Amino acid sequence: MINESILPEDMTLFLLKFIKEEYVEDFRKGKIYMNTLEYFMELEKSTGIQGMGDRYEASAVMNDLDFKLYEYGTNVLVATGKAGGINFHSNERVKTPVFCAYAVDKDVLKITNEKDDSFQVIPEINAKELEKLIEDFGDNMLIINVVEFLKRIDAKCEELGITVKYGKVIYNDYSINSSERLRFYEDLDSASICFIKDDKLAAQNEFRIILENINSDKPYVLEIGDISDITTPFKITDFFSGRFVIEVKKQK
Repeated sequence: MINESILPEDMTLFLLKFIKEEYVEDFRKGKIYMNTLEYFMELEKSTGIQGMGDRYEASAVMNDLDFKLYEYGTNVLVATGKAGGINFHSNERVKTPVFCAYAVDKDVLKITNEKDDSFQVIPEINAKELEKLIEDFGDNMLIINVVEFLKRIDAKCEELGITVKYGKVIYNDYSINSSERLRFYEDLDSASICFIKDDKLAAQNEFRIILENINSDKPYVLEIGDISDITTPFKITDFFSGRFVIEVKKQK
């Protein structure tokens, strides 16, 4: 029997960038286009669709809160009740540029064969998740060598004096006020608030890169030089078809 636990929790084999065909060439030239978090907030508000947009980006979201209404100046209690939900955010943090990609990691990998020093895996998601990805992003994507990509991001950001943070997004049930999520709300200006999202979006399995000390009202383009050597054009439907096997060396 294959032991699924041998896949490391923090292992990301690749990043996938879902991208329109007309933007592939610029991306492979190293022009990393980053929208602000505010852009994604406004995108859901304008379309009414949660997916490519998310009105809760970098926001504290709380539900079923007890409230008390006092008369201003007298502190006389006028009314009590429950609020269905509130959300608030830092006006500075939502202007942070963000690069979003899909993480090929333990959450989407199935082991098909195990050897003494390696194991074979295939990327696998259910049909509904695949349909949602294509609905949101189309069928074109790039496979990115994550280690080399982050090295080049780090080098360019160091050169420009930019504080860069990256990592996997944590998904949380926004219908309840969990202690895990509340910890992210202790400082709405911190970078950590950018790495938690509603679990309704968990199928995106997102890895993101943010430029922590950049505030912008428009998209930001980080130019890191040619990356055609570490990116491969592919189709989402082909990648998740089960026809392609990845062999991974076991960690010692």
